[in-house]
Amino acid sequence: MALGIASTTKSIDTRTILIGMVLVFLIVHTGFGITYFQYFPDFQQFTYIHHIHGALMGAWVMLLVAQPFLVHYKKLSIHRVLGKMSWLLAPAIIISMILVARLNYQAGIKVNSSIEVFAKQSITWTQILLFVLFYGLAMVYRKQTFQHLRFIVGTAILMLGPPLGRIILNCWGPFSIPYFAILPLVIKTLIAALLWTLDIYRKRDGRPYFIVLLAFLFADLVYYFRFSEAWQAFGRLVINILY
Repeated sequence: MALGIASTTKSIDTRTILIGMVLVFLIVHTGFGITYFQYFPDFQQFTYIHHIHGALMGAWVMLLVAQPFLVHYKKLSIHRVLGKMSWLLAPAIIISMILVARLNYQAGIKVNSSIEVFAKQSITWTQILLFVLFYGLAMVYRKQTFQHLRFIVGTAILMLGPPLGRIILNCWGPFSIPYFAILPLVIKTLIAALLWTLDIYRKRDGRPYFIVLLAFLFADLVYYFRFSEAWQAFGRLVINILY
């Protein structure tokens, strides 16, 4: 997760990026704090897998804040070291996401049909797929700052979904259904659309954010067609191989 070499940092508005990442940090920790720390100190609702997953996701969000901070203050050697650490962190996050999805499926199947449970997991699995896509593209373009940065921002937008859903659910209670699932999807897509529009307006290469936008639109479509045969066929494949 390296934002680029010294010669390119002057073209990056690191202050704006840093502010955006801090906002992501605050939203993520507010959303998960509501549904996690209320169970302190016993945490009876959670397994060690949940704790590890939370720690890994927290580490990613902290990395999102640290990297533009280091670029802004020209601490590029530390920035590169942390970027290389993401090569271990990102795969660990993906594995933890799959393990949590598996736990949730095994719990859900006790009270609902497999079709209903995997339909609910449409958001979970598009989160996993999009994280793989954005991080993978960020690594492909790790030496091209403009593209690399935008795909890393894509992972940051992705982090907003679960905590926003928890905040909405906590504030609105029963009235939040189904908005606690739909509104985060809409918000993430709108953010991607805004960033793409800004790049076009500023006469920059719009392709990276356009890819990010298309990915979020794909996630929206999957949610709206989560009971379709195509998605359920993917679900059966996941269940047979991973669950």
